[in-house]
Amino acid sequence: MSVYWDKTKGRWRFTFNRIISSGPNRRRYRATKLLPKGWSQRQAEKYDQQQGAALYAQNSGVEPGDQTISGAVLLYIKHHLPDLRDKANIERELAHLFPKIKGQPLSAAPDVAHAYADEQRGELAPATIRNRLAYLKAAIRYAWRRHSYGDQNYSQRIILPTVKNERQRYEKVDTVRKLLAKIRHQEDRAVFTLAFWCGLRWRASVLPRVPTEVIRNGRDVWLVAGITKNGTPRMKYVPVEARWALAFLPFDDTRHWRTRYASYEDAVAAMKLEDWTAHDMRHALASAIISGGKTLTDVGAALDHDSVVSSKRYSHLYQQRLKEVMRGVSKPARRRQKNAHPKKAAAARSRATA
Repeated sequence: MSVYWDKTKGRWRFTFNRIISSGPNRRRYRATKLLPKGWSQRQAEKYDQQQGAALYAQNSGVEPGDQTISGAVLLYIKHHLPDLRDKANIERELAHLFPKIKGQPLSAAPDVAHAYADEQRGELAPATIRNRLAYLKAAIRYAWRRHSYGDQNYSQRIILPTVKNERQRYEKVDTVRKLLAKIRHQEDRAVFTLAFWCGLRWRASVLPRVPTEVIRNGRDVWLVAGITKNGTPRMKYVPVEARWALAFLPFDDTRHWRTRYASYEDAVAAMKLEDWTAHDMRHALASAIISGGKTLTDVGAALDHDSVVSSKRYSHLYQQRLKEVMRGVSKPARRRQKNAHPKKAAAARSRATA
């Protein structure tokens, strides 16, 4: 906020002090004005919002209507992100949003955020969607408060989706098998089958696959699921029971992804798996890997995680496996002979010397 109470004058004072970059030029612009006597703080803040945006537009050569969501994000990345501890992760998460926000006016930010949350439901974890939109909201708020970017603070109208952190759903592999069998549309069943058994996100990583990305090496079958950050192919092993799905490549691109997800949701309803999403299949696969005696590194390799922290979030021990683990830890130690019954101890010594 650029207004403050001037004690000597007994009034609110507006100030504008910004470094504005326009092309190769970079200048600092300053302005100050003593606001009318009797103005409330609310009136002063409203003036600050309107006048600050006007001065920024005037000195930068950008009209308020031309200001975009991506412009606000770039200001945040350039001027604020270097000071943050988690800057690499924040920049990576914001990069995922650029295809959606590019060219969109700043006034459309609330609608764009809502549409993104709706589109990614079932594709990404709810926490991932919320985090990305939270970073977007922070960027727009920063651009408004520190650079007077925009004619108002549109971040206030961005509603973040609710995340149920207490959720602990990790169905067994047999349950997932039954669920997949319930998907009536065969091609949709193939999509979600490859997603589960290859540890892939069904919409971003399965739908784009083509027959030329299937590699057969003797009895082994691999699927090239895109390119890694270092430019190497992302190879995913295709288990035997999922190979039938490869016959449907390439998938029909005229069918909207919402229609495909509706097929999945119908199967979920038939199985009576309340609040179960396609993303939960990743939790099921991670739990199966861990419960089979494998490591978090193995989970990360199967699900393409960037860190062990992510793998740990996905991995849960099945209750039966956990019971076996804890029984092994808590086995009672044998009683020492000196605490045994005297007659039994004597008989034990005689047997030992016989």
